[in-house]
Amino acid sequence: MSLLLVAVAALSLQTAPQDQAAAALTDLHAAAARSDAEAWAARLAPDLVWVGNETSERWDRDAFLGFAAPVFARGAGWVYAARERHVTLAPDPCACVAWFDEVLDSETYGTARGEGLLVRDGADWRVLRYALSYPIPNDLAGAMTTEIRAFETATPVIDAPGEAADTPEERAAARVLDALHREAAEADGAAYFDLFAPDAVYIGTDVTERWSIAEFRGYAEPYFNRGQGWTYTPRSRSLTLAPLACRCVVWFDEALDSASYGTSRGTGVVVRGADGRWRIALYALTFPIPNALARDMTARIRAAAE
Repeated sequence: MSLLLVAVAALSLQTAPQDQAAAALTDLHAAAARSDAEAWAARLAPDLVWVGNETSERWDRDAFLGFAAPVFARGAGWVYAARERHVTLAPDPCACVAWFDEVLDSETYGTARGEGLLVRDGADWRVLRYALSYPIPNDLAGAMTTEIRAFETATPVIDAPGEAADTPEERAAARVLDALHREAAEADGAAYFDLFAPDAVYIGTDVTERWSIAEFRGYAEPYFNRGQGWTYTPRSRSLTLAPLACRCVVWFDEALDSASYGTSRGTGVVVRGADGRWRIALYALTFPIPNALARDMTARIRAAAE
């Protein structure tokens, strides 16, 4: 019996960091729903960057608190409840950094999605990076991205300035992302998939598209084999070296131009493996919806799902 208890305790210690990190996200969303500004702010790291759905929205902690303060003061918090969530610990013995992706249900906007980075400070996990988006279903993507492109042509959305690659690790991650887009445009499947970690996850623009790299390869290789790649050209990018002794995890978000879809966004994580190579561990692609169109478009997305 004592050996069994030891084994259970060891298992608990192994899984606890992910559970604690996930609970911090649950606490964050719950505090926002009840307009509890103090509890909500406690889950935001001092160096927070929050990326909103529109590419112009990039807030540091003070700016985000300033945005939220009048909303919470009138009791009009926002409700995002996690329908699905995945948390991955960074490869460092400290168990103090994790990245995540989650699907959310919003009372106002329907389905939403978030990706980001969590850091542990003592016993508390806090959000260091968060990117929010509203996934567009595949059967609506053509028409909606055409509308978004027309809107942005008439009323340009200016990307918020991001964080430049100013460390060797961030520059290495940027080169991997540049290679990713280059190999996709050239339909070089072997070189493209060599840029991903074996356990990588790729998230597409439809909320149903969360693929292991093997699943994504099965989807993409028939196109590559026909010489059909896809071209997403980075126009702005922000990179963050995670606060780890290994200096082996870089978070990124980037605004992209696509000939087919107009403005897109990529978010995710690049990780240096034991062999010294940097590879993509998470890539999530979305179509940012300008704020002026968000309520109408998300209402149409919700109606189409009913």
